[in-house]
Amino acid sequence: MLVSLFAHLALADDKPKPEVEVGATIYTHYGYDLTEGSDGYNEFAIDRAYFFARAKMTKRLAARVTLDVGRFDALVDSTGTEYTIDTRYRPFLKHAYLEWKDWAPGMSVRAGMIDTPWVPYQEKFLGTRWIGKVFTDSQKLLSSADLGVNVAGEHAGGVVTWGAAVMNGEGYDKPETNSGKSIQARVSVDPLAKKDKSKLPITAFVNYNGQGPDTDAILTYVGALGYRMPYLTAMGEYVGRGQGDISGSGYSATLMPGMPKYGYLLFRYDHFDPDGATDNDANDAISGGVAHDFTDKVSLGGFYERKTTEALPDDPAHGVFVRLNAGF
Repeated sequence: MLVSLFAHLALADDKPKPEVEVGATIYTHYGYDLTEGSDGYNEFAIDRAYFFARAKMTKRLAARVTLDVGRFDALVDSTGTEYTIDTRYRPFLKHAYLEWKDWAPGMSVRAGMIDTPWVPYQEKFLGTRWIGKVFTDSQKLLSSADLGVNVAGEHAGGVVTWGAAVMNGEGYDKPETNSGKSIQARVSVDPLAKKDKSKLPITAFVNYNGQGPDTDAILTYVGALGYRMPYLTAMGEYVGRGQGDISGSGYSATLMPGMPKYGYLLFRYDHFDPDGATDNDANDAISGGVAHDFTDKVSLGGFYERKTTEALPDDPAHGVFVRLNAGF
């Protein structure tokens, strides 16, 4: 009996222990408002602070938890009525999922609060989230994370990657509000994937977001082309969105030429018209500047940013910003 007990304890010591990685990322800026009537308003601010823990339990099982910290103007009750003003920075959940890797060749599945198939993919390719949200996220067309299940694959040495998900459709910051679900799918083909220094992803994405039996579903689709080599990163995308009789579209282009050791320039232009049948509801945004990456997680840059609405073309909101990304 004693021999059996010692053998059990010896085997327990040989059980794999989780490999845990923890880290944080901070996006912060100083901005000076040039908008007419701003009276020289300027501010230091933290845009986001992320705290994460990733755990590898076995060769195939992993988990992640991410806390996102931002500033909120008010707290609300269940009816949406504001009851307390509180402007402190507050944490909330961004990721909380279990991942099963290689359950089939080149495929994985995640369940919980997970990345959506398009926004994080584009953020990773461009590497400019610390400067601003990508087009579909900034226009509130798509969220970067949501509750649900996602299956993803990578094949032929990365030439083909894809992701398909079933999610609530409300995003990570809102509870489910109806009986519908969001079905999202992305397919990317990169003929240069096997090259060490060049990438050319061609991507198609679609999101069918059901809104329940009494409301029209929302259909959002994206076509994008990216290119990366040591001295240039670029991406262009076209986005369409429809719900019932309302149909809108837009596009975004990002160009970043530079020299890796010294820095790079950034030029970005966004245009979105939420309803093609309605006048004066489109908006445009431009940004440009120069940045330098000290490491892969520490970056600093200066930018001019401008937003204009079709209804008020001569009254833009614009300013200059010094932005910092610090991570570990």
